Amino acid sequence: MDAMLLLSKTFRASWSIGLATALLAAVPSGHIATAENMVGGTSPAHSLDAAASEGAFRHLRALQDIASVSGGNRAAGTPGYDRSAEYVADRLKEAGYLVHFEEFEFPFFEERVPPVLLVSFPDGRQEPTPADAFRTLTNSGSSNVTARLRAVNLGLAEGPPLASASSCKTTDFDEFERGFVALIRRGTCTFKTKVDNAWAAGAAAVVIMNEGTDGRTDAFSGQLRDLAPIPVVGVSYELGRSLDIAARGGATVRLDVNAVTGKRLTRNVLADTAFNSDSSLIIVGAHLDSVPEGPGINDNGSGSAAVLEAALRLAQGPTEARGGVRFAFWGAEERGLIGSRHHLGSLPEEARRHIALYINLDMVGSPNFARFVQGSTANGDGLAAVVRREFLAEFREHNLSVEERAEGRFGSDVASFSQKGIPTMGLYTGAGRPKSEIQASLFGGSAGRPYDPCYHRACDTIENINRDVLEQNTRALVRALNAAAIAARAPSTPSQKAVDLPEPNL
Repeated sequence: MDAMLLLSKTFRASWSIGLATALLAAVPSGHIATAENMVGGTSPAHSLDAAASEGAFRHLRALQDIASVSGGNRAAGTPGYDRSAEYVADRLKEAGYLVHFEEFEFPFFEERVPPVLLVSFPDGRQEPTPADAFRTLTNSGSSNVTARLRAVNLGLAEGPPLASASSCKTTDFDEFERGFVALIRRGTCTFKTKVDNAWAAGAAAVVIMNEGTDGRTDAFSGQLRDLAPIPVVGVSYELGRSLDIAARGGATVRLDVNAVTGKRLTRNVLADTAFNSDSSLIIVGAHLDSVPEGPGINDNGSGSAAVLEAALRLAQGPTEARGGVRFAFWGAEERGLIGSRHHLGSLPEEARRHIALYINLDMVGSPNFARFVQGSTANGDGLAAVVRREFLAEFREHNLSVEERAEGRFGSDVASFSQKGIPTMGLYTGAGRPKSEIQASLFGGSAGRPYDPCYHRACDTIENINRDVLEQNTRALVRALNAAAIAARAPSTPSQKAVDLPEPNL
C-alpha cells in the first residue's frame, strides 16, 4: 500500500488525544485576522466576547496545527486529513456520540514538482510563465510535451468578455492539427467535455484560459472528473490572451506536469445521537478535507469547526433535542464530493427516504464575508422551513444582516443530497468571487474584493478567519438544530424508523 496512504485504518485514540491536547496549547489565543485587517473593510456591527467565540475557534487552532505538522495541508489521502478525522472523532466520542468511520476509495492526484509552462518564439526568445500565473488541474495527465500552440474557438472580441463555449463541440476542432497544444477558454461546459474533445482531436496537451467574465479572470485550479491522458493547466484570462497572440505568431510551448495518480483510501466521520425512535433523520455536514495547496482553515475547517461545536453544545442540551441527528464530516469533497456521494450511495433506498433534511456548512468564517442562508426548500411546513426560520431569527435578533439564496452552493456536498431529492439548507460566507457594492453596504468589508482572498491558497490559515462571523454561524446552527430536532419528534411528523449505521470500526 502507498506509503502516503492513511497512516493507519485505525489510529490509536491515545495518540490522537495527546496530539489534540498539544495542538490546542500550541497557538496563542487572540492572534486572529478579521475582515477589517485582512481586506480593509469595516468591523462587523455585532462583536462577540472572547469567551463566546472560543468555542468553534478552538477547533480551528487544532486543525491549523495538524496541517502545520502534516506538510501544510489536510487534503484527503494525506496524514493531515487522517489526523483531522481523528481529532473530530475523539471530540465526538468524548461527548457521548456513536462515532463511525466510513471508508471509501477515491482517485488520488498529487504533483511531485511544480509544473512548467515555457513559451518559445520563432525568433529564439523564450518566456517562462511565473509559477503563480497557472495551475495544474486535478487529474491532469503527467508528461512533458513540447509542441506548437493552437487556439480553439476562443471567441475573443473587443469589449467586455462574454460567456465562452470554446471546445464544447467536436466541430470546434475541425481545423485542429494533431500533436498541437490546444489553447481553449473556460466556460459553458465542463472541463472534462473540453479536454475529451481536445484529446479526441489529437491534442498533445491543453491550456485552459479563464473566461474573463465577472469573477473568472485569475489563474485557477479545477478538477477533471476522470484522469486525463494529457497534461491540462489553467491560466489567467490575460495570460490566455497573450498566449493567443503568441500562437498566431507560430509560438511553441513546453508543458511539463509531473504527478502521481492512483487510488487511495480515506474516510467520512459520522456521529449519531443515541436514539431509538420514529423521528425523522436530520444530517448536518461539512467537508473536512482541504485542497493540497494549503491548510484549508476557512475552506472548510470553518464549517467543520462549527458543526463539531454545534454537536458538542447539542450534547449538553435538553434530551428532547438530541434525537434523530447525524453529524457528518465528509472526506474528498475537494476531489468531487466523493465522501457525501459515497455515503448516500451506500444507503439503501429505504434508508435514504428517512433523511428529512440535510444542513451544510461550507466556508463560514470568510474574512470579507457575507452572511448567506441558502437552501433548496425555502417554503412549506417541513423541517427545512423550521431551520430557515430559526437561521433568520437568530441573525435578525442580533441585528445582523443576512442574504437568502434559493439554491445551495453547487460545488459543495449539498449537491449530493439535492440530487437525491432531499431538502437542504445551509450557511455560507463566500469564496473567491468579489463582494458587490450592495453586499458591502449590508455586511461591511470591501466591495470588489473576494469574500475570501485566500480561497484554495496556501494563505488559508487561521489568520484568514473572521472569528465573530464564525461564532454567529455556529450559534445559528445550534438554535436551528434544537428547533428542528424537537419538531422532528413531534406527533405530527410521519412515523419513520431510525436508520442504523454499521458497527463502529474505531
